[in-house]
Amino acid sequence: MARAPDRLLDTLYASILDEPPWLAFLEAMEQHVPCHHCTMVLRKPREGDVGTLIASPGNNAALAALQQHHFRDSPFLELPEGKVCILAESELKTGHPEYYRYIRHYSEATDLIGVDLLEPRTGMTFRLRGARIDGEPSFGERERRVFAALIPRLRTAIALYARIALQQYQLSVLDETARQLAIGSMVLDDNGRVLVKNMVADRLLMDRDGFHLRAGVLHCNEAKEDRVLRALLARCRNDATAPAKEQAIKVRRGNGERFWSVLARPSRARPGLEEKASATVVVLVRDASHTPDVTDAALIELFGLTRAEAALAVRLVKGESLNDAAVALGISRYTARAQLASIFARTGMHRQPQLVSHILGTLNTVWG
Repeated sequence: MARAPDRLLDTLYASILDEPPWLAFLEAMEQHVPCHHCTMVLRKPREGDVGTLIASPGNNAALAALQQHHFRDSPFLELPEGKVCILAESELKTGHPEYYRYIRHYSEATDLIGVDLLEPRTGMTFRLRGARIDGEPSFGERERRVFAALIPRLRTAIALYARIALQQYQLSVLDETARQLAIGSMVLDDNGRVLVKNMVADRLLMDRDGFHLRAGVLHCNEAKEDRVLRALLARCRNDATAPAKEQAIKVRRGNGERFWSVLARPSRARPGLEEKASATVVVLVRDASHTPDVTDAALIELFGLTRAEAALAVRLVKGESLNDAAVALGISRYTARAQLASIFARTGMHRQPQLVSHILGTLNTVWG
């Protein structure tokens, strides 16, 4: 049985951290299989969604055409999970003439080979594709065996990539929510050194808006407030082994007329942070006078609503009636009522005015 070359496997794992990911692996596939036009489809194209495809820049025109039009004709976009499939030129000519004309227009491709692998934890499907071109022998059992030998390693690699991608997506949602709510977040070590910060915190530190970093350690601009901050962090460190208890202070902003509300909470040090940090403190910073925007992202994060429920709730909070919101969202009154019932269940509310008041109250006092 053919085995995947070690250099190809090394590239497989290393490339998942590249930007863009997988490209070095696809280039290695072209050398070691060999094949051409290697592509990794991370999200397949569909109506209104061009998907996400990774391939060498030389394939950009062909990929753009596939994403915009020819995905409808492709017999190779959806394959049986875990089965290496080969589509010969004769099959493409007779059974899929539109798609054959597409690949011949953009390349000299003849045969196609590919495999689809589902990552069960995230639900992502990874589609690996390659082609043979004019003058080369057709794909056969040797190439099928090389692809099959890759499958166990591919499953491990895509599981790692999928979890990283999911975490990055979750972090982007959290960052967007924090930006809409104007909430800065930081994780500090025992000495007050900033280990992790979001975009809001990064901006206020760059602007020295009430806070600044000195040798990586968080400080307030005003000496008196800095002493209060040091005392707050010390209390958090002393409470690190006890049940988490919030500590709150106010810090004057850079213009001197407004204040930050600062909430600190002890947190157990976890893998992924520096080994030297024996305890950490989570610090949240919010403009005390800020009234946050009501957004889908905020409601999804704070109340666990679905995207459709959040879109409805935003309109209700902004004063629309249920019927008007249903029309604006293009859904039936029945669907809107069902979504509202689900929102009630998730928030523990029972009436629409009570729901609106609860959402606004929560957004205005995010940490209670």
